[in-house]
Amino acid sequence: INGLNPRDRLCASQGLHLGLVANEQTEHFDQGDFLIRAVLGADRESGAVAVGAIVRPGQTVQFQVRDAESAHDDLVALLARNAGATPPAGALVFTCNGRGSHLFAEPHHDAGLINECTNGRGVAGMFCAGELGPIGPLNALHGFTATVLLFPATVQPRS
Repeated sequence: INGLNPRDRLCASQGLHLGLVANEQTEHFDQGDFLIRAVLGADRESGAVAVGAIVRPGQTVQFQVRDAESAHDDLVALLARNAGATPPAGALVFTCNGRGSHLFAEPHHDAGLINECTNGRGVAGMFCAGELGPIGPLNALHGFTATVLLFPATVQPRS
């Protein structure tokens, strides 16, 4: 942690996490390839780190920090990849209560971005203390995330 730049050190001091890789068969790991779990504590003497998950010997892990800028960029990229050429007809949003005003300076951050993506066609959802969503080939319980279900615009039948 002492080797981090000041910005990352500040993020780590506000909540260090450990990412467990979702698919060990992948050669290169990127954002979205890790199931994120909280670091609960550490023992300087033994070097042990307590994590809110079972970590198998040899499993690929990576320390993670969270910040508003990265969370914003991830959600924007997710919406851009999945919205398609025609704006979605609506969306359901399940966002962690650790996001919202706890993470972002402005209220309704996630709902506002998703509302823009749907051109105001309808967004509903709720704050959660854990969200179900995909990670690699599996679904998992996540924290500090926004899980979004976009409803495609109705396709007109051909005559």
